[in-house]
Amino acid sequence: MVAFTKTIIFLNLILVSCTVLKVTSAMATGKPHHDCPQMCVCLGLIIDNNTLHGLSVDCGGRDVNESILAEELDLLLFPAREDLKHFNISNTPLSQVPMSVCQLTNLRWLILNGNRFLRLPDNCFTNMTALLGLSAENNNITELQDGLFDGLNSLQALYLRYNMIASIGLRVFSNPNDLVNLKIIVLDNNRLRSLEPWPYIRGLHGSAGSKVLITIRDNLISKFTNNIRWQFSCSRRSYAYLSIKFNYIKHFFDVANGWNFTLDQYLGCLMDFRLEDSNLTLVYAYNFNFDYTHSYDYHCDCHDVTYLSVSIRYVATYMNYFKNVVCKKPLSLANRIVSDMQLSEFVCEMSDRCPPSCRCVNRPVNCTVHVYCSAANLSSLPLDLPPLPKSTYSYKLDFSNNKLLRRLEHRQYLGNTSVLDVSNCAIDFVDLNALREFAAMPSKLYGPERLFANGHVNAISHVVMPRAFLHGNRIESLSFAVTDVNLTSVQLTLNDNPWRCSCDNRWMIAWFRSLSLGAYVGDVLCESPSRLRGRSVIESDEVDFCVDPLKRMLTIVLSSTMSVMASLIMLGFALHCLRVRLYKRWKFHPFDRDECAGEDMDYDVFLCCSSDDNTPHGLLIMQLVEAKGYRVCYHVRDFLAGGPITENMMQSVARSKRTVCFVSRYFLQR
Repeated sequence: MVAFTKTIIFLNLILVSCTVLKVTSAMATGKPHHDCPQMCVCLGLIIDNNTLHGLSVDCGGRDVNESILAEELDLLLFPAREDLKHFNISNTPLSQVPMSVCQLTNLRWLILNGNRFLRLPDNCFTNMTALLGLSAENNNITELQDGLFDGLNSLQALYLRYNMIASIGLRVFSNPNDLVNLKIIVLDNNRLRSLEPWPYIRGLHGSAGSKVLITIRDNLISKFTNNIRWQFSCSRRSYAYLSIKFNYIKHFFDVANGWNFTLDQYLGCLMDFRLEDSNLTLVYAYNFNFDYTHSYDYHCDCHDVTYLSVSIRYVATYMNYFKNVVCKKPLSLANRIVSDMQLSEFVCEMSDRCPPSCRCVNRPVNCTVHVYCSAANLSSLPLDLPPLPKSTYSYKLDFSNNKLLRRLEHRQYLGNTSVLDVSNCAIDFVDLNALREFAAMPSKLYGPERLFANGHVNAISHVVMPRAFLHGNRIESLSFAVTDVNLTSVQLTLNDNPWRCSCDNRWMIAWFRSLSLGAYVGDVLCESPSRLRGRSVIESDEVDFCVDPLKRMLTIVLSSTMSVMASLIMLGFALHCLRVRLYKRWKFHPFDRDECAGEDMDYDVFLCCSSDDNTPHGLLIMQLVEAKGYRVCYHVRDFLAGGPITENMMQSVARSKRTVCFVSRYFLQR
């Protein structure tokens, strides 16, 4: 549809141009005029009754005196001022339009190409109410002042290419009740830096089959203004094709912002939608076309993403259009063709409140603010982040690979975060309030990522649940209170952490299982105790966490051993207590044994007693023991005479197997 419209418009341009060429050619084939200015060539077109209807004056760029030439033109034009319909003056050194030209009130075509005009005169063309076409190309005109074309309601074509026009009066083209038949305006190769919404006003006089063509190519336009305070309304459609190629336009939305219309107005007023009756398919047409391709300064940032996203829906018409839009900035995207890019590449840098050593960007394609702080030596989460541009936005935070980050603490912005990546840090503590914020994380609707792919649009949107990447840290356990937080709507990755699978953490089994039902949590493995190292938490049970098989076996062995030992001790104690009875009854005395068996000893026993106890106790005991066949060392009989008593006692103890002391009152006194 757009290509067809552009073809129709350019055919109209060719037809009008051919008309100009026809007029010029007709005059070129006319008869030379005898009053032609010196050093110039004049050709006249005489149709009937010797009436001059067309005149062409061409000085061929010769060095003609401007004042003399102006006087000669006045003499030439005065007689024909009522009858002349077509006038062409070109290639002269004139810097001003002669007043005699302004008196040609019945002109249909006026061609002023290739001169040196600095300015078009006031109150000159306003009298040419029948004028159909005006061309003043290849001059030095610097401005178009207000009132220049007032009242020219018959004017159909205006050509002002290759001048030095830097400003256009606010009222030149902005009166919707004036210039009602003007269908072609050509302002290419001038020096305009800004543009008012007068092209839209001119389009009010166009139609779907006959659009107004406005070309302002190869200027310096970078700004769009609305100093005329035009208010857009859908009650009256504008049909025009505006070509502003080869300018310095940064964004399409510079036009929208400068001219004060919204995307909804663009879709509702500048485009026409209808359903075909045959198959109920949506058909659209651009009523008002912008062509800002081949811009010398197009910025591939976030400002045009909404417009590009909308254009994706109409790829069949606009695919070739975007092939002619090339990025100039940022430098990382320079010379990239927009149609070959992903929408996610269109971002705007954000410096306000962006943490040090981080990069913050606005990514409108999925309404997110991305904060890249990976490996930024963070020791704690930032306290503040760049504000979200709209309520529909959320954060995507990358705090991964910060080896000084040990605590995941609560931050207010976590509740507005759709993706949080704190993987491969050194986190060993997770604040319960931070986990509660995870539960409030919003899901995101992601739009189409790519404009075009092999001539076809990839415009599939998809919803992604919020994600929190905590893998590769040092988390051993979480607070039991986390079981009261509903995290089933969040994708948590908790693998590659040294989980402590102890009995007091047995609740983690059911908790991890509940998370795994709704989202991927990673292969969560035990790190301690050593008997469970490498075991999946989800595949374990409470017995695994609470019962140690080695300890249980050791307990059984120890309990059995202790029972036997206790029995033996009790038996030994009983035998010890009953040793006298057992000896008397069965002559069994297990404790009576000779510890000195095999040793060469002189006596079996040394009987030690006081000399005062010798008679009768000492002798009686000695006799009783010897009667049993034991050898007794007794001091009265066996001590060496004359030796010290202590030395005799020591030798007797050493030479006897046992020592028996008869302790009495006399013994203690000694």
